[in-house]
Amino acid sequence: MAINLAKRASDKVVERFRLGSCTEGIFSNRWKWTGVSTVQVYCVDKLPLQDYDKAKEDGSRFGTLTELGDTVQEMTVMDDKAFNGSIDKGNNTAQMMIKAASSVLRRQTDEVIIPYVDKYRLNKLAAGAGLTGANVALTKENAIETIMKAGAEMSNQKVPRDGRVLYIGESEAIKVKLADQVVGADKLCGEILVSGVCGTIDGMQVRVVPDDYMPENVVFMIVRRGCAVAPKKIETYRILEEHPDIDGAVVQGRLLHDCFVLEPLEAGIYVGKSSGN
Repeated sequence: MAINLAKRASDKVVERFRLGSCTEGIFSNRWKWTGVSTVQVYCVDKLPLQDYDKAKEDGSRFGTLTELGDTVQEMTVMDDKAFNGSIDKGNNTAQMMIKAASSVLRRQTDEVIIPYVDKYRLNKLAAGAGLTGANVALTKENAIETIMKAGAEMSNQKVPRDGRVLYIGESEAIKVKLADQVVGADKLCGEILVSGVCGTIDGMQVRVVPDDYMPENVVFMIVRRGCAVAPKKIETYRILEEHPDIDGAVVQGRLLHDCFVLEPLEAGIYVGKSSGN
């Protein structure tokens, strides 16, 4: 840790680059974790289709009577993260008050919390994917076809075509932008709608993210909105102006959250993996 006391300098702080969340808006809000840490989700089984036997005189003409079963998925919020930082009044005064507590809290949220949550969610989505393509290697010649074939595999599993989001890292996205089927990069990356959004492919919203956001050996991932949940059980961010242990302010935060793929909807996630896995 370094505390750089000002001699003769500007009272302005150089702000680092930051990104907004790339995973907000794709999760289901049907289930609430208010007051509980674990939620059980039930899925009702399907009944077998049988021949109707109108010649049958005893018993059911509708076939064998089958008790309707179900499966249950239990989801417990586990990932619990926190931060705790002090801003000594003496140091801050000697640094031209550059460490305003509210600004520190905002930077911590933008530069630490949001990227961490995005990476965590993408890893959990990839781990829970119901469809996987192996030995995927995109080139500008095959990129569009490979992604469209992945979408077709989802469609063959009855996954609705609407609400699909394609996640791809910056380096792999270059191959998509240069693809033979794309007429000019502006067509794919013309209008930025939300953080990372870069046009559409085959009806899928494209979200280009930093390479290190993508899970290991994942080339691209298609996620259908609503096939996963991302509860935030506790989200606390606060500034303690009067702290008994220091003369200054304390900035604290805690996030208890998680991400779960709904098992009956796991086909709503397709992961294209490289040969490294």
